[in-house]
Amino acid sequence: MDVLSSESASNIAAKELVTRSVISGYPVRFDFIEDVTCITYIEFDPKKTFRRTTTIVEELKNRSTLVPTSPSGTVYKHVNVWVGDKGAGLPTSIRSGLIEFRVEKSWIKDENINKSLINLQRYDEDWQPLYTEIAREDNNYIYFKAKTPGYSFFAITEYTGQIGNEEENRGITLGGLGGNIEKGSRIKNPMGTAKIFMAVSLPLFMILVGYCLFKKKI
Repeated sequence: MDVLSSESASNIAAKELVTRSVISGYPVRFDFIEDVTCITYIEFDPKKTFRRTTTIVEELKNRSTLVPTSPSGTVYKHVNVWVGDKGAGLPTSIRSGLIEFRVEKSWIKDENINKSLINLQRYDEDWQPLYTEIAREDNNYIYFKAKTPGYSFFAITEYTGQIGNEEENRGITLGGLGGNIEKGSRIKNPMGTAKIFMAVSLPLFMILVGYCLFKKKI
């Protein structure tokens, strides 16, 4: 079933639809290969099964007519992302949500934008900046990946404030589902933890063995 958008048609500059099967426990990715909007793909791990699901991306002319306030910072684009019509894109239905978007290099240059401050904000009662990092670039665009708890109203901005709640983003990786780059690009190091454990436990073990040998001699 196609998604019925509530956005005013006069505010939609471009849109693209992609259909995939959404099945609980199986990561799903929607690639927008027509390149008509600034969103290149979204990806998430479904908590629920919705079967055949259509995702629609709407690149807007202005802020969504469904959102009452504007985000902080200089705005590049406003975008809506609708995943199905039964709640498949809600935070209660997904985990490890990712969204990749692109920004024109010409806009960055013309507006004197600091590319390291480009950020995706999501509206959910208020505007929330999402953890965002540069993914790649080509001659015309810089591509960014952002973690998101769900899909709805977004704004691509130059944002200079504090970035989100670490608890909301914990366990989501920017290298794709199953990657190992955590929030803030901190990498978990299980081998380092093991070395610390060995350094503490080995001397204790040697003391215990020495004590047992001493008892036997007595």
